[in-house]
Amino acid sequence: MIGNDIVDLKHSASNWKRQRFLDKVFTKKEQFLVLSSENQHQMFWLLWSMKEAAYKVYVQQFGERFFNPKRLVCALISEAKGIVSINNIKYVTISEITEDYVYTIANANRQKAEKSFIFKAEIHPYRTQSSLLKQAFIESVSETRNIEPNVLNIKKTKRGVPQLFINSEISTLSFSLTHCGRFSGFAY
Repeated sequence: MIGNDIVDLKHSASNWKRQRFLDKVFTKKEQFLVLSSENQHQMFWLLWSMKEAAYKVYVQQFGERFFNPKRLVCALISEAKGIVSINNIKYVTISEITEDYVYTIANANRQKAEKSFIFKAEIHPYRTQSSLLKQAFIESVSETRNIEPNVLNIKKTKRGVPQLFINSEISTLSFSLTHCGRFSGFAY
């Protein structure tokens, strides 16, 4: 199973530096990573992206949704590689960090994504951006799996997890979609 998350660093201007906010989102060790970093803004969003990507895998695996960011504990192995633990379950993360965005993929089985793609677009309303992302994902699956795009469809489960359907049959393909600001991405 796979999860991903992207953060547009130019459009993510929340006031994360407030201590009460940091206390709600990050463990003491994670706060230390943020506050001791040369680029605190980037480190904040890297850890956030790692948590979001791992959370998506966890929800796919166990069907449990929750809002408790401190329940997801991040550890960095290197600048771009990390581990997120949720209830003693570990997810490996790989991140791409640029001056424009942070993009993270989390995986339950420690295998690389078959396909991962990031694209930049004009900032659109949420539904338009979501629709463009789904269209790009379907086109990619169509090309890589040699399936006609008109037989592919995405529907969400009751838990909000997107699933791919091929001719109205649920596919076993694990995938994740993400968008923020100017950037969108998918992984499968």
